[in-house]
Parts: sequence; structure tokens; C-alpha cells
Amino acid sequence: MTDARSEESPHDLDTLLRIAVQESLAQPDFTLAFASYLDEIREQCARFLERLPEDTERPLAFAIFREVWQRTARPDDGWQRSSPPRLERNAPCPCGSGARTRDCCGGDGPVPFPAEGLSVLGYVLETVPVSRYAAIPFGQLDPEEVAHVANQWQEEGRVEVATLLLEGLLAPGQHLGRHHEWAFDTLCNFYMDAGREADRQALVERLLDTPDTHLQGAAWQRQATVLADRGDRKSAWKAFEKAMRLAPDNPALAHLEIVMLANENRLDEVQERAAFWAHKLRRAGLEGEAITDLMDAVAEDPAALDRLMDASDGAFEEAFDDGYEVEIAPGAVAALQALIDELPAPASQYRLKPSGDALGPLEPKPALKAVEAEWATVAWDDPDEIWEDTEWLSWLADTPLAWQSFDILEAVLEAITELQALDLEDDAPYDLEDVLLTHAVAVLRRVLTGKQEFGRLLEWGWHQNRPALRLLMAHIDAVSGTADELPLLRWLVLTLNPNDNTGHRERLVHACCAAGQAAEALDVCDRYPGDCLPGILYGRVLALFLLGRHDDARDALAAAAKHLPKVLRTLLAKRPRQPDLTPGVIRHGGADQAWVYRAEYLPVWTDCDAIDWLRQAASERR
Repeated sequence: MTDARSEESPHDLDTLLRIAVQESLAQPDFTLAFASYLDEIREQCARFLERLPEDTERPLAFAIFREVWQRTARPDDGWQRSSPPRLERNAPCPCGSGARTRDCCGGDGPVPFPAEGLSVLGYVLETVPVSRYAAIPFGQLDPEEVAHVANQWQEEGRVEVATLLLEGLLAPGQHLGRHHEWAFDTLCNFYMDAGREADRQALVERLLDTPDTHLQGAAWQRQATVLADRGDRKSAWKAFEKAMRLAPDNPALAHLEIVMLANENRLDEVQERAAFWAHKLRRAGLEGEAITDLMDAVAEDPAALDRLMDASDGAFEEAFDDGYEVEIAPGAVAALQALIDELPAPASQYRLKPSGDALGPLEPKPALKAVEAEWATVAWDDPDEIWEDTEWLSWLADTPLAWQSFDILEAVLEAITELQALDLEDDAPYDLEDVLLTHAVAVLRRVLTGKQEFGRLLEWGWHQNRPALRLLMAHIDAVSGTADELPLLRWLVLTLNPNDNTGHRERLVHACCAAGQAAEALDVCDRYPGDCLPGILYGRVLALFLLGRHDDARDALAAAAKHLPKVLRTLLAKRPRQPDLTPGVIRHGGADQAWVYRAEYLPVWTDCDAIDWLRQAASERR
């Protein structure tokens, strides 16, 4: 097994993990989900599986899937994780083979998949619309894992999305502790790189008063940096002293003190303090670490600090930043613009396998399938190289059929997103996104109407359907607040994916109310009997009020307030504070859920002139 894994490429592993997460989220039954996982990886990772030793495919797949299953936070289940079936040696193996566990995936051989440090949160977050990040119950998640995902996205050029993720994690009212330091440092750097100095300063000042002394020390460290950059040396040293008192063992303070001394040309003290820090860091078990080696070098020769100072240009936060600046090949953006300006007409290049009310999976026709296979040979492996090696653009110019593939359209959308993350001076990337998404939705309509299947389900549970559905969801986000939003929401929730794996039904209810379609909003609520999401319970109240059925609205309010009383109190509060979160516990009916509902839908209640009635109806219940 070791030899087989040594040949495994990052793309192989990414595909194995991504599919495992997708199947874990799509199917609550472990055995059925694993069976689907096997089918998918045999199709998508055939070359990798062929390299495995004989009789190891199923145990390896089972080991990977079992680890992913128990590490996957499920957005549709309060971001809880599920335990995999127990391995009982004499019982049938949970993989579904029919053999006993000891003779199948639970044999006495070595564990085929080392899972220590494995994180699949990034794959899960990819299934959540960015607009919903503020609603994530971050108390359920490991803040260091969230920070890891944000840094990974930053390396991929997805800085804007990573920033939104960390802003949710560190939002006012969140319960923060020492394990949030990495996220705090990362978000400060994001703000600095984006020129958002006011936002960085507001974040730092807020955390100066956080109860956790370690995190508070990190905030004072940042404050010292800000003050030093402003030239306020006296205040900067006071902030540094506070940071030292609060978190004296924080290695980052070594960087900070040496840079501050060097900025004041106090080179003798630089050498002395570098020797002090080298000794302290070594005693802390950091022998051989880059920071310890630097302190040793500076203690021997202060000129060694020139590298640090050149890197930082006087600003500590940029020191030792090996950040990668993405280069764009000359003419690449213009080439993509020209291609998108001349997109071919939407065509149906997929076969469907209807069963009952469902269309089944989207299967590309042979010609398109061949194009997708060829695309895999020219597409980028590293997101950082999308705009450097633009062979894929030439290929697209020579392969017009590619613009009918949802997989390829989604990949091109990724390339455009990379451009947006580069913060170019014009709006071209956003214009390209609008045109591409409009085309993708037109292709989807053509595929469905071309076979007279419009009106049937295109289920999320089929892995092959997800690129098309994700493109539709991205288009809905892009047209949010316009006249196009409501029809697209109707199509997604009422027709294509009524199981609504992504929670768009709440958004649909309120969009209907805002558009004066209260009867339709009520019908959407009725489609989900027993649904206790706040957008359904309180959306029903709003719809009934708009229909003039005030007595029914009061009855619905009584039911909603019984299930989710905090939503009502928060919705009516004049200046509510975002609530604290209990670490590791986010309950249905919690204050965080109430806060998110208010933030998203109070404008709808206000625009519908319903908030005063709600306040009066609530007072009558007391």
C-alpha cells in the first residue's frame, strides 16, 4: 500500500476526498453512500485504482470513506458529524460486500489510509453558498480548521471568499479563544493586503477586550504593529509590553520586538534581544524552527536582519511573507473575453435517464464525453497557474463544443473567480461571470426542454448533476435583488431540486413575499410540512399577514414563537446584540439562528409594512 500511495498525485487524492464528501452529504445511509462512492471513483479515478495492489481497492476506498464520513460536518443537520458503523469482526462488513468484516475491510492488515490531520471542511464549504456563510454555526467547527481552509483558499487566489469565511468566524458576539489566533492573524493580513485599514483596525480594537488573554495578547501585538507603522513609537512600545504580559511565550513577539528596535536603529539592542529570544525559543522546544534560526543569525550579526527589513519595508506583518503573486499571460484576459463574446448557441449534449418524476443523472453524449476527457489533459492542476499557462484558452478556441459542458463551464467560472480575486482595476471579470452564468443556465434549459423533460426533478443526489445545479445557484447569487432572482429560485426549489439540499426554500418564501406573491409563499411553506426552519415558520406568518388573514397569521405566529421564540424577540428588538456562542454547541432555536434570520429578512418585513403588525401581535400574546 505504501508504494501505491507514493504514486498518488495531489489530483487523485483531491478527487477521492471530494467525491467522498459529496456522497456523504448526499446520502444519510452509510452503506448506500459507500456503494455510490465506489461507483464514482471507479469512473473518475480508474487510472489510480489500476495501480493499486490486487484486492486492495475496496479496503482502501472503505478506509478513506469511513474517515471522511466521520469528519464531514453536515450543513443540513446543524453541521453535526455522523459516526460510521462499528466494525464488528464477525458481522457483515459495513461496506456492503456481504463478507464478514474480518475477511473484508476490517482484516488484520495495516490501516491503508493514514488520516491524522485530515480536513475535509473545505469540500463541505464548497457546497454552501457564500451568501450563507454568516449563518454557519461556527461554534460547531474547529476554528483552526476554518483558518486552514481560509489560508488554502488564499493560496488558490480565492481571497474574497476566504475573507467572508473568516469574518463570519470572528464576527462580533462569537465566543473567541486562543484557538482563534490563526484566523485573527490571517484576517488581519487579508485586510492589510486589500487596503482595508479601517476594517483591520476595527477588528484589532475589538479583540483588545476579548476575555481570552492569549487572543488579547495577539491583538495587542497587532496594535503595536499598527502604532509603529504610524510612527507613534511610545504607544507602540506600551502595546508591545501589554502583549508580553498577556502572552509572554508567543514566538511572534520575537519578530515584533526585533523589527521595532531595528526601525529605531537600536542595533545593539537588536543583537542583545535576538540572543535572548533565541535562548527562550530553544527552551520552548522550537529548535530548528525558522524563527529560532533567524534570532541566532541576528544575534551573531545584526546585518542578517536586512533580509527581514527588506521583506517588510518597515511593516512587521509583511516580514517572511513568501506570498505568490499571480502572473497573467499577456492577452489572456482579452482572449477569454473574445471567446465569451462569441459563445455558441446553447445545445443539448446530454442524455437523461428518467425514472418516475426524476430525470436521473446528466450523462454527456459520446462527443461531449470525449471533449471532457481531453479537457482534463489541458486544464490546470494548480489554481495559481490558471493565468500563466493558458494552453486551455487556445484549446477552448479550437473546441466550441466545450461550451456545452457543465463541468468545463464550472472550471472556466473558477478561472474568472481567480481574476476577481486579483482585484483588477476594471469590472471585466464580473462582466465575464454574468455572461458565462447566463449561458450556463441557458444550456441547462436547452438540455431539459430539448427532450421535453422540463418540469421534472434534477436531483442533487446525482454527482453528475451538481455542476449544473451549482452554476444555477451561482447565477441566482449573481442576480440577487433583481427581477431575475425569483423565477430562478422557483425553478431551482419547486422544480429541479425540491429536496432543497442547500436551504433555498427560505429565500424563496421571502422573495415571493417581497414580490407581492404571498399566496405562492404560503404554498412553498405548505410543501414542507413539519419544517422548523425559521424562514418557513416565520415566512408563513408574513405570507398570511400579506394575504389579509390576520387571525391565521396570529395562529401561525403562536406556533412559530413556540418553536423558535428567540427569532421573534430578536426580530423585534431595536438594537439587538449579536449573541455569544457556547463553544461546540449550537442548538436549533438558539440565539445565533435568530440573529441570522433578522439580518437576512428584517428588510423584507419592513418593506412589506408588516413589522408594526408583528410587534402588536406579539404584544397581544403576552
